[in-house]
Amino acid sequence: MNKISATIGTATAGVDFSPRTGAVCPWCEKKARIYRTLTWEDKTRIRYHRCENDRCPLATMRVSIKSIEVDR
Repeated sequence: MNKISATIGTATAGVDFSPRTGAVCPWCEKKARIYRTLTWEDKTRIRYHRCENDRCPLATMRVSIKSIEVDR
């Protein structure tokens, strides 16, 4: 498996979301912009993001980045 395939897998599976810092792109590690937020289910909330870094392959391919927020 090459690096881009592994990174797309990470973006699809979900990255951590922090209320303070948001979610970052798993490729370029820049903050990703939210485009969809789902409602809370128990203690978790799912959001979908897009990387805005023009040089990032995930942004170029318009890959969605899923984030998961856990209420502790």
